[in-house]
Amino acid sequence: MTAAITLVLVALIGALLGEWLGDKFKQHMPLLLSFGGAFLLGLCFLHLLPEAFEMNTHAGQWVVAGFLIQIGLEYLSKGMEHGHVHGNRFGIVAFLSLCLHALIEAMPFGLDASAIVHDHAHGDAGHHHHHHHLGEGQWALLAGIALHKLPVALALMTILKATISSVAKRWGWIVLFALVPVIGMSIAGALPQVPWVFGALNGVLVGILLHIATTILFETADGHDFNGRKLLTVLAGLLLSWLASPH
Repeated sequence: MTAAITLVLVALIGALLGEWLGDKFKQHMPLLLSFGGAFLLGLCFLHLLPEAFEMNTHAGQWVVAGFLIQIGLEYLSKGMEHGHVHGNRFGIVAFLSLCLHALIEAMPFGLDASAIVHDHAHGDAGHHHHHHHLGEGQWALLAGIALHKLPVALALMTILKATISSVAKRWGWIVLFALVPVIGMSIAGALPQVPWVFGALNGVLVGILLHIATTILFETADGHDFNGRKLLTVLAGLLLSWLASPH
């Protein structure tokens, strides 16, 4: 419930910034994107990927699947997943792509941590069961997704403002987009609450986030006057991801 409320609020706040501030806020986006991208990159390697392999030995295949899914989604959305606006037309296909992205990245939050039991076999002694506490790094993941979702919502509102004159209609699309994570969590909650499902979802999420994080870091490299601040921002994001990951 906390994750759902947080993601909905972040989407609404990002859209509100786009509605009120527009280009004034966009000039500060490269630093925010660099920090968020570095944080997500560190989180993938330090927390999400190890946990995915612990729960699913085939997690690598799911990572590749997530990477390929994001390539397809980005082709349709023209890169709005990493806060960039290419063109000034709102399209249903791009919107649906953003929604599918938001749905997938929210799914791990819909799993019931208390229901997932990791089984270990110890020779002839039988099977021993212990609970794997998925919530250990969920706050870090939620922070990373929120940092990523804010510029996405801002970019979406920028496109909507350039295309739709009605404020009510613009916010209708925004509210619909903001509520998509709730649907993703509900779908995940209906899946079998077993370790391999969590590992598969985490693997797909890692693939998606790796594509987004690396794209953000490469794109924000444009402009030589930004390199010094970008380096410090990236280091800060990586450091925070290390501090936030379970040790």
